[in-house]
Amino acid sequence: METFPIVVFRISGKYAHFRRPYTNVSSLSYPFPPRPTIAGLLGAILGIQKDKVAEVFDEKKLKVAVVIEKQLKTVTHVTNFRQDGIGGIDYSIKKPKKSWKPKELKNVPKYNEATQIPMELLRNPSFLIYVHLDDNSMFSELVSRLETNRFVYTPCLGLSEFLANLEYVDDGNAMKLESGEYEVKSVIAKDDCLLLKDKLKAEKHQVQELKAPHLGTATREFTYKKYLVNMMPESLPVEMKINAYRIENTFISFL
Repeated sequence: METFPIVVFRISGKYAHFRRPYTNVSSLSYPFPPRPTIAGLLGAILGIQKDKVAEVFDEKKLKVAVVIEKQLKTVTHVTNFRQDGIGGIDYSIKKPKKSWKPKELKNVPKYNEATQIPMELLRNPSFLIYVHLDDNSMFSELVSRLETNRFVYTPCLGLSEFLANLEYVDDGNAMKLESGEYEVKSVIAKDDCLLLKDKLKAEKHQVQELKAPHLGTATREFTYKKYLVNMMPESLPVEMKINAYRIENTFISFL
């Protein structure tokens, strides 16, 4: 069986917001940190430059799984956004061809105007993050920094205002499994499994299918995957086609 080293750590905080980019009037949040968000978090821990994160943690170099530890609770917070225009200038700053008289603008950009946007926040979230890096030296440094709480940049939960608490949990080996039926704790890519609906229980399972970012580039262009998410902190009964792994007695699937 194929095995490789993995580190497990917990991220938690008072609030989190992982914005769904296709929302407009209201800013909704994913119920878990998508893969590009976790790549950014690892970049903050290790001090990777922002424009290098996508390259350093591409699909071949990083494996990451997310487990929802607490039942998800949300709250809607109305946030004030202020539009900064061109400083109240109502004329063209370009040099006229025939005279020095400034040309008045037909459509003056709005300046210093506040807009209220309802923002969905995750309240007291907690997630277990399972990480494997192909770069052995970088992986060792990640484990060391997690064990000693030494981070190059301040970790956050989606937005810089929502500081994250990081806690080292464990490290060990992940074992790749054959296809079959498993109780998987982590968020699962829909194409990797078949949900066993006859084994779902109302008191344990509240399943959602979500389209979330999978890979990103330095210019913030993303590819997406569909995921199955149990909004309650319980494992999902699935038949895994591929991408099933075991760490001790826990079954996970990488994003």
